[in-house]
Amino acid sequence: MDWSSRLTGVCNQMSEITIGRPDSDPILPMEIRHDVDEIIFDGEVEQNYNFLDYRFERQGAHCHARTYLDDVDTVSVNGPFSDRDSEDEIDAPEFFEDVLSYLKRRFLIIDAPGDSGYDTIWKHPDFK
Repeated sequence: MDWSSRLTGVCNQMSEITIGRPDSDPILPMEIRHDVDEIIFDGEVEQNYNFLDYRFERQGAHCHARTYLDDVDTVSVNGPFSDRDSEDEIDAPEFFEDVLSYLKRRFLIIDAPGDSGYDTIWKHPDFK
């Protein structure tokens, strides 16, 4: 029996697998940007931040989220804001819940600004 016959036999016995589609999310980012910030002191790299930024927008509401690639289980979300470049928060609970829904499918921990830094606002139930 050759390899292709073996694979066909295995594939014929497999169960149906459903793979999520982009339309499974209530919202998609308008932009995902990969960037690196470096703090250089006396010609030496003192700190290096490798991250992905996500930008969401709908009907005048804006949110942004960031994950650092050395901690890809966690994302920090900010907003909703009235403008892409504004820090003026607005009331847009449905929009924010849609952003959280998108992030929950991809991350184990979601943080947001709190009284003294960032606080965890959601943690995947299986995350210890």
